[in-house]
Amino acid sequence: MNKFPTFNLYDYKDKKCNFHAHTTRCKHATGTEREYVENAIKAGFKVLGFSDHAPYLFEGGHVSHIRMFMEELEGYVRTIEELKSEYKNEIQIFTGLEMEYFPKLFDRTFAEIMKYPMDYLILGQHCFDDEVGFEYTGRKWEEESRLETYVERLTTAVDTGLFTYVAHPDIINYVGDADIYEKHMRRLARYLKDHNMPIEINVNGYREQKQYPKKAFLEIGVQEGCDFIIGVDAHRPEEMLDEENYRGCIALAESIGGEVLWK
Repeated sequence: MNKFPTFNLYDYKDKKCNFHAHTTRCKHATGTEREYVENAIKAGFKVLGFSDHAPYLFEGGHVSHIRMFMEELEGYVRTIEELKSEYKNEIQIFTGLEMEYFPKLFDRTFAEIMKYPMDYLILGQHCFDDEVGFEYTGRKWEEESRLETYVERLTTAVDTGLFTYVAHPDIINYVGDADIYEKHMRRLARYLKDHNMPIEINVNGYREQKQYPKKAFLEIGVQEGCDFIIGVDAHRPEEMLDEENYRGCIALAESIGGEVLWK
């Protein structure tokens, strides 16, 4: 497998960055790539990474309505590569994808994706094993087995060496015993720390008051010595300009003693 050994988030720790932005190809975002870029520049970002939802080669003819189709990947990459060149004197742009780790489907999907130039991948585990049936990790779960499976998926994915960081690692919506949550999520925080991965505080989740960013997990991250980054998770160009909620995420981290890599 190809890897991304030269891409290190810490190379950009002193710049205002966002590596989490989507396009209309995921079927639940709006606006043009150019609008995202121009709004990023207006907001003072020095680095913008596009990480739309990766296509997946599902079995049984399943058609996804929450990610791009594989045949759209070429146009996605071409568009971003053109913007890289056009705006090179104003902002640094990277081509990435947000991708789940579905063990049975991952290798052949990844091989297809890597036919195109790709700067980085971020891991966003919205479902457990595949998308069929859509067992959303953000649904309320009381079973410890679900929490354990989620953490196992993430740590196994991190072990591939293919992911730059984990998007909204606290998306799992476990509503059972707090001690059980702490046990498994501390393991995850330690794993991210050991693999030099900062924890993303997700602006989209913060704005919409979702179950993430979850203060209990962020506090575990602080205790384990993790760093933090801000991920806009932009699905609309105007979200690149949402300074209020961006700053709210920074304040949340700093209120519990967290260190944010870029501001």
